[in-house]
Amino acid sequence: MANETCIALLPGRAVLRAGGRLVEQTAGEGWDGALQALSGLLKDARPRGKVAVVLSHFYARAQFMEPPPLRLTPAEMEGWIAGRLVESYGSEAASWRAVWQDVPPGRVLPVALMEGLRYDTLVRHLREAGLDVNRAEPWFSVAWNRHRRSIRGDGWLALLEPGRLALARVQGGRPVSLRFAQTGAAPMEVLGALMARESLNLGVATPGTLWLAAVGVAVPEQAELGGCAMRSLLPAGVDGSGLLP
Repeated sequence: MANETCIALLPGRAVLRAGGRLVEQTAGEGWDGALQALSGLLKDARPRGKVAVVLSHFYARAQFMEPPPLRLTPAEMEGWIAGRLVESYGSEAASWRAVWQDVPPGRVLPVALMEGLRYDTLVRHLREAGLDVNRAEPWFSVAWNRHRRSIRGDGWLALLEPGRLALARVQGGRPVSLRFAQTGAAPMEVLGALMARESLNLGVATPGTLWLAAVGVAVPEQAELGGCAMRSLLPAGVDGSGLLP
């Protein structure tokens, strides 16, 4: 929401929007650098109350699960998701924090994941500054809610940040699959290759539209990629603030 306090965290970078003010700061590298940058922003802006946090896909990600056969209580769902994650990823998944969205029967279940120790560190960091975390989500979850009214029919939703790519297949205006990949000096080439591979895996006959949101990544002005008409969801040259809702 435009009036709530929002924070975006990327490697070595933090963005804060509060009280109509938008500020961004860099410090160091990686997760430690992001927290250092956040500390500087909180010290200057001194926001209070609840905060929504958007996380780079380096620090949180989303995935889709087939829903359980029966409707479960929240406590049962937590245990069911935890069990599925351990089955898929092993004991490492036991330390992850999972947040899911309730969906109607028959639809894939979106689940947001973050390493538990990192999440606890973030919450403690914000509480020491007088803030309570209202929600903490990966960029994909926020981007989908922000842009879903612009996404109709079939195609792909691609989210690009420096070094990282998220790609969702959209059918009938709904995401049905989601993949992540590392990128290098040629992110559009990586995106094109991933679209081609996923098209084969999913049996895609008609590519449709490519909806693209790029943050801190220069995107060529081209009309199509992989047979898809390309539509930009963010202004060219937008930096970390593009992650905010």
